Amino acid sequence: MIERLFRLLLALLPRDFRTRFGGEMLATARAIDAERPRRPSRTIRAVCDALLMPFSLRAELRHEARSSPAERRTIPMEAFVRDLQFAWRGLRREPSFTAFCVITLALGIGANAAMFGIADRLLLSGPDHVRDADRVVRLFWTVNIPGRPPITTDGFGYVSYELLNRGTQSFAGVASYAINDETFGTGGETRLVKVGYATADLFTILGVQPARGRFFTADEDRPSGAISLAVLSDEAARTWFPGAEAIGQSVTLGERPFTVIGVAPPGFTGPQLGRVDAWVPGTINSSRVTSDWTTSWNAQWLRIVGRLAPGVTLEQAGQEATAIHRRGYGGTEEIERQARLSVAGLGASDSGTETADARIVRWLMGVSALVVLIACANIANLLLARGLRRGREVAIRAALGASRLRVARLLLIEAVLLAGLGSIVGLAVAYEVGAAARALLFDSIAWTSSPVNVRVLGISAALAIVTGLAIGLIPALRSSRTNLTGALKTGAREGGSSRSRLRTALTVTQAALSVVLLVGAGLFVRSLWNAYTLDLGFDPDRVTVVSASREPLSRYPAGPARVAEQTRRRGFYREVLARVRAIPGVEHASIAVGMPFGNRFTLAVRAEDVPELPKLPGGGPGLSAVSEDYFETMGTAIRRGRAFTAADGPGSEPVAIVSELMASTIWPGSDAIGKCLLVGPAPKTCTRIVGVAENTHRSRLRENPVMHYYIPAGQEAALGFGGAVLLLRTDDRSETTTEVRRLLAGADRTITYIDAETVREQIDPQMRPWKLGASVFAISGLLALVVASIGLYSVMSYLIAGRRHEIGVRMALGARDADIVRLVLGGSVAMALAGVILGEAIAAALGPLVAPLLFNTSARDPLVYGGVGVLLLSVALVATAGPAMRARRVSALEALRTE
Repeated sequence: MIERLFRLLLALLPRDFRTRFGGEMLATARAIDAERPRRPSRTIRAVCDALLMPFSLRAELRHEARSSPAERRTIPMEAFVRDLQFAWRGLRREPSFTAFCVITLALGIGANAAMFGIADRLLLSGPDHVRDADRVVRLFWTVNIPGRPPITTDGFGYVSYELLNRGTQSFAGVASYAINDETFGTGGETRLVKVGYATADLFTILGVQPARGRFFTADEDRPSGAISLAVLSDEAARTWFPGAEAIGQSVTLGERPFTVIGVAPPGFTGPQLGRVDAWVPGTINSSRVTSDWTTSWNAQWLRIVGRLAPGVTLEQAGQEATAIHRRGYGGTEEIERQARLSVAGLGASDSGTETADARIVRWLMGVSALVVLIACANIANLLLARGLRRGREVAIRAALGASRLRVARLLLIEAVLLAGLGSIVGLAVAYEVGAAARALLFDSIAWTSSPVNVRVLGISAALAIVTGLAIGLIPALRSSRTNLTGALKTGAREGGSSRSRLRTALTVTQAALSVVLLVGAGLFVRSLWNAYTLDLGFDPDRVTVVSASREPLSRYPAGPARVAEQTRRRGFYREVLARVRAIPGVEHASIAVGMPFGNRFTLAVRAEDVPELPKLPGGGPGLSAVSEDYFETMGTAIRRGRAFTAADGPGSEPVAIVSELMASTIWPGSDAIGKCLLVGPAPKTCTRIVGVAENTHRSRLRENPVMHYYIPAGQEAALGFGGAVLLLRTDDRSETTTEVRRLLAGADRTITYIDAETVREQIDPQMRPWKLGASVFAISGLLALVVASIGLYSVMSYLIAGRRHEIGVRMALGARDADIVRLVLGGSVAMALAGVILGEAIAAALGPLVAPLLFNTSARDPLVYGGVGVLLLSVALVATAGPAMRARRVSALEALRTE
């Protein structure tokens, strides 16, 4: 068995290694196989000894053959310990060299371990406490609209959930849920928390058990009247009720009291990875939906998850779900009747594809692997250069009887020891890098374990072993082939052309990999800049959106009192708008029902004298109800006609402002001003167009053009939609919004919470992929650049020390200082230039893979490629300047006398 193991290992090692040491290794393996003990414990020990035996001295092997079995088993371990001690003493004698190697490897190994911890959470392990998470899936449905790309969404109605719950054989069960922001507490202590509205079968399907108490049941989650019960997360229970038992307590969520009946296990977030503070019966949320929510196919407010039945594939489940939907659909939209249902893993995005975070994490793993490769190339190069100075030491050892195996083993142990020390320090790097990445780049994810957990420790140990072998094998083999006669006579000068070529190749490799990372950083920085400076048709940085949460209308008795309160709330912002504009710091203020990157509305609309509105890929037309001063507040220009005035309101003439795209699409070649729109399913009057506004992005940074039009605020009530927010244009947001909050809270006692954020903050989640890519690639690229430059400096320093004789001869033959400096700098720049060419070729080849992650940026942007090339060449010159100056100061007489 041991012999077969060694034959497998030899097949993976270089041919040179097999030729020199294969015979001894196989002979040793056969000897151990012949006398291997039969007991399992001794067999395991014999295998461990066998793995160490091939690196023993020939003399030790001969001694082993003459010794007893008990003595034979102790020899390899003792030899290993002696070599380990010697390697440790050697590293201690060169603290600067050791420190540089350890820090370099720690950065590479630590970055890899940190990225593995993030990938483990996002791609591998899934949500905590979900049993067999790979069998739990999300459902999506796709509709095909003629003339537009297919639209896929995860929003379903309650009727779809019931249909699938009772009619499918592909799922062991299905459940539905929704996650909303809700107010928690009352008065001045009110804050926003995450609340999950779930059907009772969600917990069963996920396979989770409560930490304390219980989950609510199906009888407590009836459409006819759910009971106000809540299950808190472990963190919420400890935070909201410090030092007390949460079960039995009452909590106020969304101005509604709930009785706590259970506490979820620590880290439970449901089917997603984001934090959820409390879980309540799902049908309680139906009060926000239409009155016919149990039967309406248009009230799509739920996500559906299911557990696949044994042996069922994703494709089979999707096909059956599609058939059930098409048979049971009771709506009026034919495109929805023909919709196709599909299933995907819990980690899928809302459109059923891989999330942007997941795609970026995969690139992060590749980036961190490149950092390790750069570090390995750097250290291997340094070990090769260091081997020049140790040539006489190796030759003396060989002359005194040390075998090539013994020398190779000693150098390999030294490399593995460096990697082990680097891995230990790398754990601290992994902790800090992982914690920073979680807080800054993945703050929406609920992290339930330390950045350094058991899996990270395991990957660090594996990286240490692989890295040690990677950086030590080639230097060990090279040093074991030292020419005894030459080394003992003169020491090592240059070490031969083959060794020089190997060091050059490693240096070029470092430079090339650094270029790949720097090009990636440049492309993502360009993408982030393009996204940040994109002309959205409004000013996202200076516009603050203020919205208020109020006591539920259910507190008012049904009838005139509730209608009067609803009417008062609808006109509240208009009543306080003049007072808001008077606050110092408010340049403009307006009301909006529907705005960019906020709530979106569409209504049936026709144009007079136009049989049918043209269809655009972006859909629409969208609709917003806005007050006067809206366009000044948003920074959106009126291209033709006029904006709304104070005279435009609830009882005024119906007027509208259309976007440039809508005007040019519906009335090409003519002026839209004065044209007539028929708004609503049964319009009675003409809505006259009085202005044309510039186009704006409505919901995405990347989106197809969307037609849009505006009507005066207050006229939306007659059309059946609402939900106003207050918009402010300010210079000093913090002080101004504080005054606005105070004014609104004092003017309406039913307000329970006031939220204020800029439009830029609403857009920021869409910019996460480019921020993430720019941050990680830039940090990794700069780290790789620093490592490569220090490595180039160190290697050139070693080479200068090894070429003192050559430099002395050149100077004795008349070489000037400038010639020596040019010789050193020329070699450095040549290697850097080769690295730039190779690295940019690799980056260009990888361009199509990274192109989908970029924003309005070519994956082969010449400005990025040129800037990276100039940067690396400049760094190479700076890094080599020191060794070049030292080479210039070499004394010809001293160098020749020393040699």
